[in-house]
Amino acid sequence: MQNKKKHKQTFKIIIILLIIIMIAVGITIAIINNNDNNSTNIENNTLIGTFIYNENVKYEFDNNGKGAMYDNETKYEYSYTINENKLILDFENEAVHDATYRFELENGTLTLNGEEGTMGGKYILEKESK
Repeated sequence: MQNKKKHKQTFKIIIILLIIIMIAVGITIAIINNNDNNSTNIENNTLIGTFIYNENVKYEFDNNGKGAMYDNETKYEYSYTINENKLILDFENEAVHDATYRFELENGTLTLNGEEGTMGGKYILEKESK
């Protein structure tokens, strides 16, 4: 009788451990997929390159989530992330406001619509051909 009780307790512990392991595996897979999606957004994005706003202002984007805005000859470096159709610029120089834009890129034309940290407005930039 006591052996039967011990066997039931062992069985319950095994079931609980299996459930915990399955939950942990599920969470791990979700985290990996989320990280893969974020890195894909940067590594495979079409923003890589230089985009010209006007004769004085241009934006550069690399494939590592880094870039720079040039205003005349002054360089303002930033990190950037892409979240769906949002472009988020985190400037290294704290004097420059971080900014979020809704963006669209079509045929080398980058359209930025100002959101958080901007004065609003719509900005049209053309991809520089090298």
